[in-house]
Amino acid sequence: MKNRVPHRRPLSVCVFAGARTGSSRHASAAAEELGSLLGSRGHRLIYGGGGSGLMGTLAWSAHHAGAEVVAVMPTFLYEIERGIAAPPQTLRLTTTMTERKARMIEAADAFVALPGGFGTLDEVFEVLCLTYLEQHTKPLVLLDVEDAWRGLHTLVDEICRHGYADRDRCGLHMVARPAEAIATIEAEAVGHDVSEEAMC
Repeated sequence: MKNRVPHRRPLSVCVFAGARTGSSRHASAAAEELGSLLGSRGHRLIYGGGGSGLMGTLAWSAHHAGAEVVAVMPTFLYEIERGIAAPPQTLRLTTTMTERKARMIEAADAFVALPGGFGTLDEVFEVLCLTYLEQHTKPLVLLDVEDAWRGLHTLVDEICRHGYADRDRCGLHMVARPAEAIATIEAEAVGHDVSEEAMC
């Protein structure tokens, strides 16, 4: 375990990421560094479960750095992926993908999105929409590895430019490095105690 330098407010950080590794070695390196920083800063990782892809890299790195790992996973995905080694974790099974998102969002103090596929995109838009509708004030940070999120950022700008939304209500941050993502959520998120009931 690496030396821990806990942040003064331990946070429950929900990280969205691809269940595939993808074609960029930089994405895997970013996932590993982000997990390590979460653990060394004393934060808890909430993620979608499993040991595959960027999600697995992130979770193993967080575990090795001393982070508590909480996995929220629909039963059908758990049955598919249970043979893939995942780090020691608290597993919360859900019935549907929609329930999975709701539980992760409720339990988190902040959100970070690594590159990913359609599921990651769906999760990001869910948080973005709830932020815009003022259902929470939890920060959302896109970790823009090799311009992975540049297109989404441009799309948001275009939606606002055409008058369908107000840019200052989006609460969306985009950074290039894991350390910047951690600094952003530590500056903006408000930690809270998550009860067992909230995560069950």
